[in-house]
Amino acid sequence: AAGEVFVASTHFPAVRDTVLGRCSMCHAAEPGYDGIHIAPKNVKLDTDAGIAEHAREIYLQAGRSHAMPPGNVSGITEDERRLIVTWFEEAR
Repeated sequence: AAGEVFVASTHFPAVRDTVLGRCSMCHAAEPGYDGIHIAPKNVKLDTDAGIAEHAREIYLQAGRSHAMPPGNVSGITEDERRLIVTWFEEAR
């Protein structure tokens, strides 16, 4: 219920595309990144509900800092990071 506000955001479709393309290769029920067998810290970002549940962590780790993805292995752009910040700050 608390995450519904994040899914209802007009920015959510673009954020979901970013998260699915840049984060979910590791953060998924079945990670597809070589060498990752379980989602780090059990954070799964491969569903709308998972993205909404972890909105704050996405905001802090990928939006406000460059902690995720590690070494920017997925090539997340500054525009995508700004989108995450806008999405979170407008929705909360």
